[in-house]
Parts: sequence; C-alpha cells; structure tokens
Amino acid sequence: VAALESGATTPSETLFDTGYWKYPSTTWNGGTWCWKHSGHGKVNATTAITNSCNYYFAEMGYRMGLDTLNEYYSALGLGEPTGIEIGEKTGRQATNEGGSNQAPWAAYGQADQLYTPLQLANYIATLVSGGQHCPAHLLKSVKSYDNSEIIATGDTTPLNTLSISDSTLQAVKKGMYGYTQPGGMVYSYFKDCIVSAGAKTGTAQLGGGLKNNGVFVAFAPYDDPQIALAIVAEQGGSGSALGTVAAQTLSAWAGKAGL
Repeated sequence: VAALESGATTPSETLFDTGYWKYPSTTWNGGTWCWKHSGHGKVNATTAITNSCNYYFAEMGYRMGLDTLNEYYSALGLGEPTGIEIGEKTGRQATNEGGSNQAPWAAYGQADQLYTPLQLANYIATLVSGGQHCPAHLLKSVKSYDNSEIIATGDTTPLNTLSISDSTLQAVKKGMYGYTQPGGMVYSYFKDCIVSAGAKTGTAQLGGGLKNNGVFVAFAPYDDPQIALAIVAEQGGSGSALGTVAAQTLSAWAGKAGL
C-alpha cells in the first residue's frame, strides 16, 4: 500500500527477482536474500504478496525510505495505541540506527520493529475497509436490563482515514487472495474453507537463538470483508503452520453468520 500510494511503483510494474537484492551503492556491497534463493522471476505488487517475495519489498523499501514507510505504518495502526480498554503495549517502528538505511529490511518485516497481534488484526481491518482505521474495543453495545433497547454503543468513529485507491486495494487484496487459492502457499488449509478469504503468513524472528514465532493474518469474505484476524503461535516457527486454525476459525464464523 505504501509503495503504490506514494508513487514508488504501480500495480503493473514488474521486477525480476534474482534471489538476491543488492543494495544500490558504490561503497557497500551488501543486500538481502529472498527466502527463495533461486528467485521468483518476474513479480509485481500482487504476485510479490502471493509469493512472499523479499526481493520486491526490499526494493520498495529502498525507493520509499523509512520515513515514508513509518508514515503508512502509523496510519495503519502499527506501533500506535489501538484504544483497547484493558491496556496494551504499543510496540515500536523501525529506526535507522547509527544512520544506516533500514528501509529495505523494514519493508518486509525485518529491522528492529515490534507489533502486537491486535495491531496486526486492526491493520488488516483498516486495509480491507479501504483505509478506515478504527479504534479496537471490547464493548459493542450496552442494552437495558430486559434486553429491549440499546442504551449505548462502542465508539466506531475512525481514528484516521488512510487514502487507498481502488487499484491499490484490489492489487493487495488479490495478492492475499492468491495465497489461499490453488497454487497458493496455504491452499491446502483453505480448500475446504466455506468462505472466500485473503491471507498472509509471517515469521517473527526473536533472536538470541530462540525459535521464531509463527504469524498469520486473514480476512473474509474476499468480496465484502466483514472479519479480520491475526494469530500468533509463540515459537511456532513458520506462520503457514497456522493455516488450519485460521481456516477453521473463518469457517466457524461464516457458518454462524449464515454466509
């Protein structure tokens, strides 16, 4: 979203992922590997999401810079208070420590950044709503003692609204939808899901020799999103291992919702 809306790229621009993204510099010969060392070949914004292409996002981060990235992270609620009534940690966004440019790494989840599961769920809700960043609340409504009338409702006024064009939204949603479809990384878990969904896995690295946390985010239904979720398994390794839980959760919700 940040890359598309800031003008760093377009939905149709194609990059060629060789497997290793090299930092454009005459004084430093570093870079970062894509998880697929042989590369994904030609990718655009949509297929980069479907294939979790580190190369693509590193390039987008480099083009934008960390200030632009963090501006969008804040607008999507990452590293910001959600408004939940029980208290929370707000995490932190990445910084350019020591003057080094961390944007290429921050763009695909690396660098020194921390976000909560609730922030991730709210981020997905903000995304698929078209940019309506609402506070997170436990309270939906207060009814009278005999359940005959609603006395009060939770505040649903958006904290802010992020401008997301239709072309950007469709490019990103389509990339997440491809994740759950034939050929997608979690299709085997979602082939029996009773509602169409978009999803994305994540691997949250802890450092210090600890096993990674597995992260999974999703939304449904694809055409008319009504639910967003985030699942984290502490030291669960890859986020794809959470596909079954996510698909079963969405199916249970859709069944009760009559979808």
